[in-house]
Amino acid sequence: MGKQTGLLFLTILTLVLPLRAAKPDQLIEQANQAYVLGEYSFAIELYESVVKQKLEAPGLYYNLGNAYFKENKFGLAILNYERALRLKPGDEDIRFNLEVARSRTVDQINPLPLIFYERWWKGFYSLLSPNTWAVFVIIMLVVSMVLFGFFFFSKTRPFKRVSFFFALLFLFLTLICMISARAQYYHLFQKEEAIVMVPRAVAKSAPDETSPDLFVIHEGSKSRITNELGDWFEVRLANGNVGWVKKSSVEII
Repeated sequence: MGKQTGLLFLTILTLVLPLRAAKPDQLIEQANQAYVLGEYSFAIELYESVVKQKLEAPGLYYNLGNAYFKENKFGLAILNYERALRLKPGDEDIRFNLEVARSRTVDQINPLPLIFYERWWKGFYSLLSPNTWAVFVIIMLVVSMVLFGFFFFSKTRPFKRVSFFFALLFLFLTLICMISARAQYYHLFQKEEAIVMVPRAVAKSAPDETSPDLFVIHEGSKSRITNELGDWFEVRLANGNVGWVKKSSVEII
């Protein structure tokens, strides 16, 4: 009885507030209610209408990914989890749901092993978003400048030494944060990646239907776009495989 009442309320609310006229927060609230009631397709429609309004938020993509997951549309679920993770790299809930969705896909691609310092460096700069790293850059730089001020204007030699040492330390930390911000920005936004949206995509040796088949990738697989020509993308998988796939078979994250 309660679920039927909830569905009736959602139906009336949708009639009163058409999708185009409703504000994003109203649509999200309706979508959340639809999700709780198990109306996942309706929730997807509402979430997607918010996305079409050019609103980007990790919570929005996360909820949309959850709704697609409930509908067993794992390619679209992974796509939206990836988009959410780009906006909030350190979120454990997003990472966990992304891994669960990946486990439901056909392809289980093993990435090429990284050298230990590459693995450590990637793990370090991926801890924070580029904007958060930028905030740390400003903080470290301000602290460094203040300490340099103490060094120049202090009258006591021991205090000057300590100020100079810590000023250099914070200047070094500023540089580390700047490099981390740049690395994370490139990792998230400069490096175009895509998710396979079709059940089965054949990678060719050249951007031509008649070229030899190299390998097959399935819905939900992730790849990096390395080139494009006409209706084709050249993609590189995490295991190093490279081939050409039709643009219509993938969606850019």
